[in-house]
Amino acid sequence: MDREKARKILGEEATEEQITNLLNSWHLDENAKVKELEEQINSLTATANKYSDYDEIKKQLDEINKANMSEQEKLEAQKKEIENNLKQSRIIVNTAKAKEILAGLDLDDELISLVVSDDADKTISSANKLKAKFDSQKENVAKETKESLINIDLTPSISNVNQNEGMTLDKFGNMSAEEQIKWMNENPNGLDNLN
Repeated sequence: MDREKARKILGEEATEEQITNLLNSWHLDENAKVKELEEQINSLTATANKYSDYDEIKKQLDEINKANMSEQEKLEAQKKEIENNLKQSRIIVNTAKAKEILAGLDLDDELISLVVSDDADKTISSANKLKAKFDSQKENVAKETKESLINIDLTPSISNVNQNEGMTLDKFGNMSAEEQIKWMNENPNGLDNLN
């Protein structure tokens, strides 16, 4: 505020002393307000500095947590890889066991892999069941083959032998009537050739 404004506020009849007192009073109030505002600014600046340190510390903590998290993620990935390798090694060992059980059955690796798992007991059980099934099938085939060979008629058929060969009139005469009729049906021109 300047003197002219003070004169307008106090009126035209105001003295210089009154104007000076008003201006001094106004400047003191303004200085007090400025001082109070400076204190508030200093307080806010201190608080802001305090929080800026907090933000920096929080940022560092977040980076540490992130580094730890990535370490944990690395450990998890390694753990999964180890579990996978262990499973694969179990499958390899169980494949060898299954091949030992199924040796001699002429099975390829693809068929053997059908009974193999990472569980050794399950693999051995499946391989033994498959071997038992093959053995049972083999026994059944051998039994059926043997029975069919036992029951086969080994008497030669006479169809490819000349029926007149060795037949004489005397032999024909010694045959029964039924045999003679049968022979004549089988050899319609046979009587002409008899000796």
